[in-house]
Amino acid sequence: MSKNLNILFVFLLVIVSFNFFEARFLNKNVDLYFRFFYIFLVIILSAPFIFPKPDGFVLPVQLMLLSMVISIFMAYFTWGQGFRDTIVGTIPFMLWIFFFYLLKVKFPIKVIENIIIIYGIIYCILYFYQYTHSANPLFGSEEEFKKDRGVIRIIFPGGGIFYLAAFMAINKLTTQKDKLWLWLSFSLLGLVCCVLQVTRQSIFALLLIYFYHFIKDLNVVQKIFFISSIIVLILIISYSDNPVVNGLSEAQKSTIQEGKQDIRIVAATYFLTKFSPNNITRVFGNGAPYAEATYYALYVLSLEEQGLYLSDVGIVAMYVMFGILSVIAYIIIWYKSFTLPVTKEYYYVKYYLWYLLITSVTSNYVYDLQYLIATIFVLYIYQRVYEAEMEDKNQHSSLMI
Repeated sequence: MSKNLNILFVFLLVIVSFNFFEARFLNKNVDLYFRFFYIFLVIILSAPFIFPKPDGFVLPVQLMLLSMVISIFMAYFTWGQGFRDTIVGTIPFMLWIFFFYLLKVKFPIKVIENIIIIYGIIYCILYFYQYTHSANPLFGSEEEFKKDRGVIRIIFPGGGIFYLAAFMAINKLTTQKDKLWLWLSFSLLGLVCCVLQVTRQSIFALLLIYFYHFIKDLNVVQKIFFISSIIVLILIISYSDNPVVNGLSEAQKSTIQEGKQDIRIVAATYFLTKFSPNNITRVFGNGAPYAEATYYALYVLSLEEQGLYLSDVGIVAMYVMFGILSVIAYIIIWYKSFTLPVTKEYYYVKYYLWYLLITSVTSNYVYDLQYLIATIFVLYIYQRVYEAEMEDKNQHSSLMI
């Protein structure tokens, strides 16, 4: 594949992976089939390269793919969901395999960064358009458009690329001298869009990572001043009569009052202790339910009618569908995100993985298709930068000898 064709292929894969921002004016069946066949093509192109040297993030990605292949058989033998249905339901999740294609062709990191920021900007433009025209939903699920917590709450599709772009922006803001206006603008936009969507775990994770980034290189006096300023700002905001703040506060009070009866705790307990029908599926997973076409999928749908959503329990849902190997894969990824070195210019890859870790229990970001392409980009960039650093160290050691 030529260089320009390869770039176009990757650029289109991003918007295909989250279904064209779930545009409601496009034919739903055409969207789904196009995404299926596009990702199937990705799998075909990537499959020959899935056994590189098992270093860095190679092993956890291989484990993730293995867990999904095994789960196909679990869905058939335990739930009676046909191989065809399960494969169709699983293929989109197997986009993980694209990591190996990127490694093989050594796709330029700079091009990926440009793709990330382009889609991040598109995300913001479409989000603010939809926010100001909420009566006429053009993107996303209709259930995600509602007056909640003091604002028109719109959980906009494509969040993975958006948050990755925000983390890249704060990183570039402090490590580069050019395009500071762009990085500052998008750093602020990342914060504004996140707060307006009033999702508590996302706001907490984003603020925590922003805080860490801007304080980590300060001296003691600067840290004291920065922390004091943040505390004063938080107090001012918390005592303001802002509808967003009041809405978030009420939601938090409600969660605290519910305690162990909180629906996410109830759902996680059920999926961990009662959902899997036997010990084999407790180890290897139950597979991905396919639409509403099978008994397995209809059973999952019946649980949703009781308020028990897989999408509410994150890493537990990964375990339920793909078994313990998928959880081990993520544990390895998160462990390596703390231990593998990366230059300051690319710290945003750590921030994104930490964002997934912080939100992993109460959201579907660890497996949602709208986040998966961003996760793959992050692991690929991290892998390339890590390999380059190791190569430099080895060359330096050889010269010393």
